This record gives sequence, C-alpha cells and structure tokens, in this order.
Amino acid sequence: MLDLPLAGLSLDRDRFSGRQTGGTVVDRHSNTPLDLAEIRASLVCSLRPVRRTTPGGRPRPCTTSRSPALGSAYCPRVDSLDANRVKQDLLDTADFTFRRLMDRLGGLTDDEYFWEPAPRCWSVRPSGDGTFHADGSTVPVVPAPLTTIAWRMCHLIGLLAGERNATWIGVEPAGQLDRDGEPGTAADAVQQLDAAFTLFRTHLAATDAAQLTATMGSIAGPYATSTRVAFVLHELDELIHHGSEVATMRDFFRATQPVEPFLQACLDADRAALESMLPNDRYPTLVADMAARQNWPAVRLLVDLGFDVNAAAGATALHYAAGAGELDIVRFLVEHGADRDVPDSQFELPPAGWARYFGQREVARYLR
Repeated sequence: MLDLPLAGLSLDRDRFSGRQTGGTVVDRHSNTPLDLAEIRASLVCSLRPVRRTTPGGRPRPCTTSRSPALGSAYCPRVDSLDANRVKQDLLDTADFTFRRLMDRLGGLTDDEYFWEPAPRCWSVRPSGDGTFHADGSTVPVVPAPLTTIAWRMCHLIGLLAGERNATWIGVEPAGQLDRDGEPGTAADAVQQLDAAFTLFRTHLAATDAAQLTATMGSIAGPYATSTRVAFVLHELDELIHHGSEVATMRDFFRATQPVEPFLQACLDADRAALESMLPNDRYPTLVADMAARQNWPAVRLLVDLGFDVNAAAGATALHYAAGAGELDIVRFLVEHGADRDVPDSQFELPPAGWARYFGQREVARYLR
C-alpha cells in the first residue's frame, strides 16, 4: 500500500478521493471534507512522542496534561477523525513493523543471537538449572551497557507479552506465554517473539476504539492520567526502536565476519570458481540476495547455473530488478521462469508494483 506523506505521518491513499481544493480532501468513506492543515495540527497535538523514561529509568507515556487527547478542547477538530480508523492505523502500524522485523530475523543463528561485540555486554546466559536468564539491574546503569541481540529480543518478548497490554487498555487478558526463563536459542527466541506479538495484537484488536483517548486510570499506577492511545504508541515505539537495534546488530555481525569462498565467488561473478564448488544448497535465496545488492552479473550467472529464480528473501530477484529499472535483467528473469505475480512480504506488491512505485515506467509496461 502506497502512502501519502504528511508532515512525518502517512495517510492511506485508498481513503481519499484525490479531489483537492484549497488543501481539503474528501474522505471516501464518509464523503466528508477534511482539512489537512487541521488534521496535521490535531495529530501533532495529540500524538506527541512518548517521553521514554522516568528519572528512575521506567518507561513513561506522555500524560494528558502534556499531550491533549483526541477531541479535547486543545484539539477541537480531531474528533472528526474516525476512532475506528485510528485503531486500525495502530493495528496496521503494529503489523507492518512486526512483519519488517520478522523479515530481518530470517535465518538468525545462535552465533548472532549471543554475539558480544564489546566487553561487559548484557546478554542472556545459562542459569545452571537448564534455563536462561537475562542480565539486568534494579538501578539504571549509566552509561547503559551494550546489549546483545538475545537480550533485546527477550526484552521485546517480555514487553509484548505483558498483561498490562490488556488491562491498561480495558481488555480482559487473552492468556499468557508458557515460558520457563528466557529462550536459549535463536530459533526459540523467534518463536516466542511471534507468540508474544500475537498476544499483543489480540489485546489491541479487542480494545474499544471509542475509549482509546480515555485515561487509563488507577490500574496504570503512575501513568494513570496517560491515555490508552499514548500507551499503545509507547509499546509500538519500543517495538520499532528495539527491532531496529536488532537489525543493526545483525548488519554489524555480518560486516565483521569473513566471507566464505563460495559467497565471494558469487559476489565476484566468478564462473570457474563457482562451478568448482557446486553443488551448494546452503543459500536457497542467493539469486534474490545478489539482486538486492544490485549485482546483476552475479544474478545472471547464478540463474545460468540453475539457482532458483523465484526464491524470495522478502522479495524476489524480479522485484529488485523491476524497482531498479533494469529492463534487460527483468526480461532475462522472466524468460527463465520468474513469477510476475508473486507479492513481496513487506509491501505485498508484485514486481510491477515495485516498478510503478519507483517510477520505472518502461519496466512496468513490460510486466503488465
């Protein structure tokens, strides 16, 4: 789905008719004129960034005194926004963010999971009884220690699976994760993270949209005067920034590792070296991987050698070639059986959709 940027936010193109007069668009659902300037002001006013921590280091959503609620006297026109739409936007943001993170976690190894790039990292360690525990401190450590992928993933699991994600937004808890300590392998961590997000999303989907701007009340303790939507935004902020940290740590790990001879031969598009090391089925998405690097000689060589042209690493080689406007490579891939219709996992667009989005008109016409 393509978005229309608006002052750092996004509006779904499908929700608007495209008719604009003096900065006003028409909502397709209600046929009601909406003033973009007022919507922008209302959203900026009501959905301010979360203040990350209290002086004691605990997360603290903004309070209503600092962040007026939707429809408050400070934001008189924001009540024109559909509460169900706001809730759906929260769900869509959660889904998009989590799907992006899971794509980045594909193939995560235990070596990456436990990698400590510096001394005295916080990580997840054996407890001596067959379980694992996460390093931590009751008092904030200054400066904060560098944490491993394992620690960050376990933090996200605990965050998303927390009962407060139900009770603080007026929902009966749908269950809890069956956990005995922290996950001790990368595979277990990915599985638990998926289960934790499912629980979080279930609770968010069950909340009453009309009450999202209500304050949470005494159940939220020191955050009693914060709104439910502010709390949900805080949880999404945690998912986004810790997910980004995990992805960055994977990039750092990969950049510090020696490249094995087979992959180096791929990168160099060295036919003789590759042929001497075949067969090799350790890298099923190799054609897509080389296309993502825009290494087109390697793409041609690997397809010629029989590697799967449709294997996807989130997107296929045809997606990358279409988005880059490489018409000769697009034709080559299609001639060798590339699927024109398969959507990518992040944007759910076929290769032609990537071509249109990136302005590659000639490629888009070819793929129609």
